[in-house]
This record gives sequence, C-alpha cells and structure tokens, in this order.
Amino acid sequence: MWIRIYDGATTIGGNKIYVGNGKHGMFLDFGLNFEKSGMYFREYIKSRASRGINDHLELELLPRIDVYREDLQPSDVERSTFERLPVDGVLLTHAHMDHYGMMGYLDFKIPVIASPETLAILKSTQDSGKTDASCSIIYDSRRVELGGNVPILKSTGVKIRRDIAKIERNLMLRSIIPTQTLNSKAIEFLYYQSTSEREAYLREKLKIGALDDLPFEVRAYTVDHSIYGSVGYIIHDEEEDLKIAYTGDIRLHGERRENTQEFINAAAGSDVLIIEGTRISDEHEHNYTTEQDVFENCSAAVGAARGLVIADFSARNFERLAMFANIAEQNGRNFVITEKDAYILSALLAAGTEINVENILIYEKPAESIGWWQKLTRNCDVWDGHYVSAVNIRNEPTHYVLAFSLYDLPNLIDIKVRGGVYIYSATEAFSEDMKIDFEILANWLQKFELASVGFSIDGRGNLQFEKGYHASGHASPEELEYIIERVDPDMIIPVHTQRPEWFSNKYGKTATILKNGQKKEI
Repeated sequence: MWIRIYDGATTIGGNKIYVGNGKHGMFLDFGLNFEKSGMYFREYIKSRASRGINDHLELELLPRIDVYREDLQPSDVERSTFERLPVDGVLLTHAHMDHYGMMGYLDFKIPVIASPETLAILKSTQDSGKTDASCSIIYDSRRVELGGNVPILKSTGVKIRRDIAKIERNLMLRSIIPTQTLNSKAIEFLYYQSTSEREAYLREKLKIGALDDLPFEVRAYTVDHSIYGSVGYIIHDEEEDLKIAYTGDIRLHGERRENTQEFINAAAGSDVLIIEGTRISDEHEHNYTTEQDVFENCSAAVGAARGLVIADFSARNFERLAMFANIAEQNGRNFVITEKDAYILSALLAAGTEINVENILIYEKPAESIGWWQKLTRNCDVWDGHYVSAVNIRNEPTHYVLAFSLYDLPNLIDIKVRGGVYIYSATEAFSEDMKIDFEILANWLQKFELASVGFSIDGRGNLQFEKGYHASGHASPEELEYIIERVDPDMIIPVHTQRPEWFSNKYGKTATILKNGQKKEI
C-alpha cells in the first residue's frame, strides 16, 4: 500500500491524495488549489475552456496522470508520459471547492463517493449556477473537437436536444456512491433536470452504488466542519491489514462536534492518520471563538439593532444560516435568503438535514428570465407563501434579517432602506483581493447608512476585524493534539497546511512530511 500527495501538502486546500496498492486505488478529494491558481487567474483572467485541461496541465494545476476525460484532452496534449493509475473512485470529504473543484475533469467512469448532504449540495450548486467542466461532478455535456491547427473544444449544447437518443450520446453521468443509504426524496432530487427527457434519462441511467462495491473496506463518519455533509474516512486494506484514517477538514467546536468524536473513536489505532493543519501558525492564540460564541455575539447585535439587519456569512455555511434563522426568530424577525440558497436548502432538506424553515423567506429578486431550478423552487410546497419583495422589506425593515453578501448588495437599490446594521460573520481577509472587496463593501454601507459589526475600516483605510463573530471551520492546534493523541497512529501525514514542520517538531519520526508528488510506502 502506498500514499502519494499530488497537491495540498503545503497549501491550505487543493487536496489530491492517492491511496493505492498497484491493483486498486482511490483519491482522497480532488480539489482546486486556490493559492496556486491565484498566481495565474483572477475573475477577469480565466483558463481557456476551449482548451480543456491543457492550461491546467501546463501551469501544473493538474498532475500529469492518465485519469482525465477524453473529451477535455486536446490532441496536441502529449499523454504518452502520463502516469497510469488504477482509480476506483474519489472519496470526497465535503463540498468546498478546494476539495472538489477539479473533480469534473476526471474520467466520468470514476465514481464519486460522498455523503447524501454533499451530493445534494454538489447537484444543487451545479443546477443553479454557471459551473464549468471542473465543477460538473454528477453530469455534464460532452465536448467535441473541431478542426484547425489548434484543437478547440466546444459543448455540444445538450440543453437544446430533446431526443433521448441524442441525450445518451452527449450527456455524461458519473456513478455516485453515497456514504449512507439515500432516502426517496434525495434520489428524486438527483434526477431533477431542465427537461422531462433529460430527467427520464437520469432515472434510467444514473447509477447509485454502495460502499461495499469498492475494492477496499471504506467507512465514512460525519465530522464537524463549516459545511454540512462533511465526513472523515477510514480505509482498511484487508490484504495488507492496513488502516488509514483521513480527517478531511475537521473541528471540535461546532454543531456536530460529537460526530467528530465518533470519528476519532473509530480511527483509534490507525496505522496512518492523514490530518489537516489549517490553523497552525507562528503565533498560537488560545482563546478561540466557538459557534456558541458566534451565536451569543450575533444575537446581541441583532437584538440591539433598530433598523434593517444584514448578515453576511460564508457561502454554503448552512449551520450559520440555521443559526441566524434562529436568531432572527428570537428577535421577532423573519430571515430572508436568496433563491439560490433556497434551492440548495431544498436539496439538503431532501437529503434529511434538519433545519427549521418556518421563519425563512426568499427574496424575490427582479429577473428577466426564470431558470428551471427557480421554477422548481417556486412550485415547492416548502416555500409556498415564503417569498418577500423589496417593497415588503422597505415598508417594514425592522421585521427582517437579510442573508446578503457583498455580491447581493445591489438589491439595496431596490429596497431603498437607509440605516441599520451589517453583521460580518465570515473569515478575515487574507489576500489583497479580499481587502479590496472590503473597501467596496464599506462604500455600500456608507451609501445606505449601515453600521458595520464584525469589521471596521478607519479613516486611513486600515481594515480590522472584531473577534467573536466568526468561528473557524478548522481544528485549533489544541484540537489537533487531542485528535492525534486519541487516534495514536503509527504514522502522521499532514496536509492542508502551511506549517507541516509543526507536526515533525511535535511528534518526531511519527510525522512523515511529504511534498507534492512524493510517494510513501506503507
């Protein structure tokens, strides 16, 4: 048995970890490395979709291994030197792009293994957004190569094809293996498509497998992280009697901390522990904010507000969404979310997530056209009578808490409310681009006379964040020590960290520090 880290060894995210024995193997996540990608791309500079995986290979954002979709490999990409790997599946820990954001490039014959909640998030995000091939995990249109000296890849335009036979030729489906049995509502949601013909095709062709189909014994355990559906994996190679535990992203201070403890108990005695180290830094703070701290501080801020309240928290952090819905209700307000969040929330409800939606409303944003997923949302019994307009909010601003990020603030032009509070409950800025976003955010807040809570910008433009309004989705150093002590592995392999040496300094030879591309025989 051996382990190779193709990416994510010394960066926070981008995990592409391979575990195999020569005959069989699986990836642990297949994510986008934001740090490396940010060296070349921005919102206005993107990889060329017409060149498939070419740009990512040349910029070393994808490893040169023979596992990718044929329809995304231009003929001028030399593949004879690509490493050949048996890949029986991708064990996906959760639906953050630094863990799944390159998986859409993998051959559609490779199944995705994920929790029901993660599958629901992946599907609903793809349905409701303009995702490119890299994030098209469960389904995608096949690309066809056109003529010319430089191969150009172009979508076949499946959306306008209504004939089942043509759909079969052009629509690709990836087999899914849920970590728990899917209920009927979750399965029904996976079938949703833009046309009845496409939906009928998914009902017939989408393959749903089981963990027992895999060549290794794989068990998944729910863990606490800043997105629902997160799991840690334990892989057992019965032939070599090896037990490998992989935390994914993990913590012990959120809503599902008891689930993390169950994973730790199950992982005890593992031969290898592959563990994240996001929050290892030069200067450790020992007064960490918990989700309970966030609840108390944000609740106090909403209770003290006399006008409109806007809550800004990380995308897909539905634990925080449920928290603010609860805070709003306790303060006699309704909680208002975007239609896209409502669609993803519908998917989570179908997958069995327990969220009280009684006081959650959907902001009815003016739109020139309505997408098929929006029609589904508007016809859903859960959201019947739950839409609220800009005029409603304008007339009674003290009745609402809006779940708006910076990108939703243009809606304030229609709402036309002056005064209130903007609560920032997300991560601190860690890049120049994020700092620029806060400068823009400050302009919006000034324009609509909204006081800021959670951050401030002084007259000199200095950006400061108030502690207590956001809790990290990752384990503190003390929590990492606790996990390692309880698991007591023979070997520790750190990933998803900028400080791997912390592990070797603390655990000596038990810690094996691998660089990207390095392989370790177990």
